[in-house]
Amino acid sequence: MKKSVLFLINGLGIEKPGSYSLAIDQVMPNLSRTRETSYFTTAVTSSLEYRSAYQRFFLGDTYKLEVDYIKNKIINDQLSNNLVYQDLSKNIAIPDTKLHFFVEPTNEKVVDQINNLVNTFTLEEKKRVYLHLLLSQQTVGEYDKLISIINYIKFHLNTHITVGFVIGKESMSQTLTKEEADYAKKLLFYCSAERWTETDKKLLDLKTSNIRPCEVKGFCTTNDCFISNNDSIFFFNTRRENYDNIVGAINDSSKEAFKEEVNLHLYSLIKLYSNYNIPCFVDNINYENSLASILGKNNKKCLIYTDKDNLNLVNFYANGLNSVNNPLITFANKDDNLYNKEYVNGLINGTDYDLFIFDYHMDVSTTINNLKEQLSKLDIIIGNLADCCVNKNSLIITSLYGLRKELPIADYNTEVVLINYEMQIPIFFFDYSYPKSKYDLFPGETNDILNTALKCIIDDPNIYSLIRPKTLVGSILKSIIR
Repeated sequence: MKKSVLFLINGLGIEKPGSYSLAIDQVMPNLSRTRETSYFTTAVTSSLEYRSAYQRFFLGDTYKLEVDYIKNKIINDQLSNNLVYQDLSKNIAIPDTKLHFFVEPTNEKVVDQINNLVNTFTLEEKKRVYLHLLLSQQTVGEYDKLISIINYIKFHLNTHITVGFVIGKESMSQTLTKEEADYAKKLLFYCSAERWTETDKKLLDLKTSNIRPCEVKGFCTTNDCFISNNDSIFFFNTRRENYDNIVGAINDSSKEAFKEEVNLHLYSLIKLYSNYNIPCFVDNINYENSLASILGKNNKKCLIYTDKDNLNLVNFYANGLNSVNNPLITFANKDDNLYNKEYVNGLINGTDYDLFIFDYHMDVSTTINNLKEQLSKLDIIIGNLADCCVNKNSLIITSLYGLRKELPIADYNTEVVLINYEMQIPIFFFDYSYPKSKYDLFPGETNDILNTALKCIIDDPNIYSLIRPKTLVGSILKSIIR
């Protein structure tokens, strides 16, 4: 029985111009050998950290499912029976108050669902509704797409709604410094912070200044979008998120801004990861395209090796955003036995697991030399996996997120250099059942990688794969993509 093996070297990527070279071919000879004998292409990622990368990996491209769920299960004819919705509607009806939406603009279509929700309210003609944008994008290369999304949102908003603040999701600390607290008060409660009516020009200015969207300090697009006492604040989140730094900034700054007892009404669409008690419309979304769901439908079993510190997070995403004990998914802490070729062969070929995921999160907190040492050790495991998979199983070697960080070269050499792998990651793939004369490996995104591994062991036309039969049209498309 053929099996599928995924080896993730998280943080590994394609060196961008100006990046310090880790000399991968020298420190990882087995990986270099694999590149010579396998398919090789790249994937694009917007992630520089494990949480968002794991979500996209284990759940795929969730946006359409999330929007459909919001439309059909949350914002529908049954919404009026939702107690949280009823409470929000009551508070919106208070005269001379405003409704504030906070949303991450990752896709322009979210505006349709915001409009749908606003249309369910009975709003007086002069009721003011503001849409505040939380920029979560990790790289400056995403500004052009972000400008297009924001302009689309602004053009298609309900007539009641106006764009208000634009702020980086990670721009505020969990515990505000005095400088952050002062700026938060100016931005959120006085609208006396920097003001730009033409957001595209401001975003281009931020791009030129090399400020990542998620770190944008924040600016106003109008004069009266400030939060007032008795206002309602709604986090329109299409997935479970942590906004505690923003919630904390609102709570802490409001006490000083109002000079009276604070009475703000906070809500979220889907339950937040939060230390605050924020009422929500629904607790969770069940993801039918998750790893757990696909394994269940096809009676397959998976073994996931991961760091102990990441085990709960990986479990949460692997089971479709539900932390449950799934008999089809087994978790194991990273094991030094993987350096033993006989042990690896017995693990892969001598157990009843169908899919193996080896999840290595590299330590990038020390030095370049330490990073090279880690890669050299991982390369031994790669050699063992390659040897036990050849002519038997599928093997994919890749990463889920890139890396952009300044590190000293060594303990004895404190010169700081930039490692920049922030957009593209490599995909190495080999499988005896896909001869190169008949198949191609196409570039894609990180949410395609797990499905590709599953497709190698599951004959399901609904599972998308980056491996495709060679055709004349396909060859032309592949050359265009590259």
